[in-house]
Amino acid sequence: MQINDNGAMIRAKAANVVDMVINKGRSLDRAIEKVNVGDENSQKSLFKAICYGTIRFHWELKAQLNQYISRPIRKKDKIIETLLIVGFFQIKNTRIPPHAIVTQTVEAARLLKKPNLCAFINAVLRGFLRSGWSEYIDENEEVIYNHPQWIINTLKNSWPDNWREIIGNNNKQAPMWLRVNQKKITGKEYLHKIANSQNLPIEEIGYLGDLDQSICLKNPISVKLLPDFDSGSVSIQDGAAQIAAECLLNGFSGRILDACAAPGGKTGHLLEKINDSSTVTAIDIDPNRTNIIEKNLDRLGLQAKIITADVADTKSWWDAKLFDLILLDAPCSASGVIRRHPDIKHLKREEDIHSLNLMQLNIINSLWSLLKPGGQLLYVTCSVFTEENDLVIENFKKTHSDVIAKKLLLNNNIHDVMHKTIYGYQLLPGTRGMDGFYFSYLEKAIL
Repeated sequence: MQINDNGAMIRAKAANVVDMVINKGRSLDRAIEKVNVGDENSQKSLFKAICYGTIRFHWELKAQLNQYISRPIRKKDKIIETLLIVGFFQIKNTRIPPHAIVTQTVEAARLLKKPNLCAFINAVLRGFLRSGWSEYIDENEEVIYNHPQWIINTLKNSWPDNWREIIGNNNKQAPMWLRVNQKKITGKEYLHKIANSQNLPIEEIGYLGDLDQSICLKNPISVKLLPDFDSGSVSIQDGAAQIAAECLLNGFSGRILDACAAPGGKTGHLLEKINDSSTVTAIDIDPNRTNIIEKNLDRLGLQAKIITADVADTKSWWDAKLFDLILLDAPCSASGVIRRHPDIKHLKREEDIHSLNLMQLNIINSLWSLLKPGGQLLYVTCSVFTEENDLVIENFKKTHSDVIAKKLLLNNNIHDVMHKTIYGYQLLPGTRGMDGFYFSYLEKAIL
């Protein structure tokens, strides 16, 4: 059989990516960037699908692999264990002919400089194929749900009636959402424009979301193929993330602070919606990330005051002028976007949640004094954990007598699918195709 060199290379690089995430603690995006599969590679989409899928179902795949090996693979050969798991994923979840998967995975071992294990890989994969790869039965919840036990337990505590739904949606691929710049074109007009550019009927492209500017695509489209992307007609942003600007503004105007703003999606959305009498200040601690904000706003043709600083250290950056509106998109575990970033399941640790809670509380405490009496602060996370959401607001309110929890002023379509919590509103991952986000809308009382 003729070997597909590109196919073997793709599998070797996928094994390297998964190994960097699982065994070396690197983020999936950084790992993919490091192995450098060029956009011109015809199998780039397959490569990414293998990486994401293997990381998403790693617990189940590893448990199944253990059924087909008599003893643990040596530590120095861990990359081969990862390569086998990559092979198992393809056999179970792709339409690639099994013989091609086996052949190219064996050849990938040579590229990984492990030729002595080619026969072993061949035997394990063929054994897996002969068995019909029946589902592995295990009482271990990590294997059943493909999540670490601490996340499972935290979801059970936070959402006793919904944790299985959340986990199920976490294990699905997230759709691609767009935010249309309504200062340039309407959502309906832009959906027609994509359809025309793709020479497809609109129903095969996607649909308008509950917010006027949101579009959910049925299949991802490269930004290179999105009409007028470079001129700022559209941005990539999940439908749930678009709720933030809608809630915060809602007829209000003035001096607006976007705290923890990078990479600038919500900053851009605010600027697309504000009137001429309003201004936006965007702040983030990381200079590399504030550079990204600048680049994103340049593409959109929009301007904000961008500051690189620790948002909680207000003495280092604040000009002593109070803000009318504050959007606090707080650093969090990102547990609401696991379906979009499955490496979160491997990289986050249980002890991180308490540290994040303290950071979130410190930031909101610091920013409250910067808000005018009668002003609004929207506390947002892409987390579904109570400790990062309601518990933060509960502890914040204990030390501030001028906090009023307000209702989110959104259309009923979104309200109807949100879960009302004690101090805010939770959108669970997968609801109407959106990510998991928490919103607490607070007003500073005039005393």
